[in-house]
Amino acid sequence: MATKRVLDPRMAARLLQPAPLALLTSLYRGQPDVMTLAWHMPLGTDPMLVGVAIYPGRLTHEFVSRGEHFALNIPTIELLSAVHRCGIESGRDRDKFERARLTPNDALEVDVPLIDECVAHIECGVVQRLTLSDHDLFVGQVLAVSADADLFTDRWAVQPDAELLHHLGADDYAIMGKLYRATLDEEEE
Repeated sequence: MATKRVLDPRMAARLLQPAPLALLTSLYRGQPDVMTLAWHMPLGTDPMLVGVAIYPGRLTHEFVSRGEHFALNIPTIELLSAVHRCGIESGRDRDKFERARLTPNDALEVDVPLIDECVAHIECGVVQRLTLSDHDLFVGQVLAVSADADLFTDRWAVQPDAELLHHLGADDYAIMGKLYRATLDEEEE
């Protein structure tokens, strides 16, 4: 067995990643915002709930708190530059949709822009906010979901066209490369 080294407790978040990252969009008083988000998770299925962790100092935190809706937009590797820009620049200083060359589009159920270039969207209404550590966890009830029919059926296709981004930390990103299917030998059952 390989030798394991002790890590800083903050590395727990990195060990639980990579999960497909999202571009979280929000809107308040007619001003749209977009933020790169790696800290998100399903929380329940009946009703379908998702959680997103947002640092209180971010403009997105203010917009989600006041606007009470958000959308998770799932990008592919083709949007790497836009994803990175939306993670390091602030919407307080500039229009990130414009700077990242992203196209806002109408959502199905919420008054929040979707990102046309993304391959899937999850539209949510905020049902709870919990202050935990140095981030707030916004619990969103899923109100609408849409996805590229060629890339998602009941799961993501693992193929060159579905190169979903995963954030590894800092400036590093990755994509899934190969599908493996588990089977059990009859002797193992």
